[in-house]
Amino acid sequence: MTEAASERRARLAVAQYEPRIGEVEHNRTEAVRWARAAASAGADLVVLPELASSGYTFESVTEAAAVAEDPIAGPFVSALLDVARESGIHIVTGLDERDGDVCHNSAVLLGPAGVLAAYRKLHLFFDEQSWFEPGTDLPVVSLPFGRVGMIICYDLWFPEAVRALALAGADIVAVPTNWVASFKRTVYDERGYCQGNYVAMATAAQNGVVMACADRIGTERGLTFLGASLIVGADGWPVAGPASPDGEALLVADVTLSSVAAARQRTPRNNLLGDRRPDAYNAVSVPAPISVRAPASAPESVHGRAIPAAPTRTRLS
Repeated sequence: MTEAASERRARLAVAQYEPRIGEVEHNRTEAVRWARAAASAGADLVVLPELASSGYTFESVTEAAAVAEDPIAGPFVSALLDVARESGIHIVTGLDERDGDVCHNSAVLLGPAGVLAAYRKLHLFFDEQSWFEPGTDLPVVSLPFGRVGMIICYDLWFPEAVRALALAGADIVAVPTNWVASFKRTVYDERGYCQGNYVAMATAAQNGVVMACADRIGTERGLTFLGASLIVGADGWPVAGPASPDGEALLVADVTLSSVAAARQRTPRNNLLGDRRPDAYNAVSVPAPISVRAPASAPESVHGRAIPAAPTRTRLS
């Protein structure tokens, strides 16, 4: 990376608001409103919530399919393309994507040049498994201000996804999300952080990437969403947010590619990606504990204790 490239600034924004289940015109209007607000704030990239086009809590495959859209020419994406072409901003938005006879929980990256990539959520959460088919890959897109990858919500709990993006050269990971209160012993801690905040911070620190997480707010068919959107620097510390649990917000932060490079170079002798040891990541299965006194038939012992058999090794792929 050249010195000039490393100093490129990216102004990132995440929009926290409340899409409504099945109200596609309202959701399209809201997405355009927040994208324009981000453009007015000078953002190079804005991230909108998961399933911003449709709302989240479907009751059937039929309902999910009824509001699914084409990721290239559908009305939701087309409206955001108009904003991108007018303002020059890039947008990552959650989308209920129609793909022939199936639907995907997707994120679409678009800009003035058109739709640049679509990512389909790999790890489907709870009833999403009834409504959507999972994706199969993790695109990384080169933009004027850096390389951008995408994951969605529950993907964040699988470290392999962002590590794969970092190894592929991603500087920024956009995370449309719908963090929920369900299935959690603790929803917020005394600081007002939800678990997703800490997972995003740890993920940024482990990989030296900027994380831009756009959550939604509100309650939909009894399901409460957590808000707390945030932008995390490549060193693992928030640079904007977390936002409130229940209020609309547009968070904006400036980052540089030099901050990404610096975060990965932990010391003059340590690099987060360069120090990896994939050849040595072998899980070792240790035999059950043996008795202090070795059996009489044991051929080898040390001070009366049998020498254990060599452990079984399992290679982690």
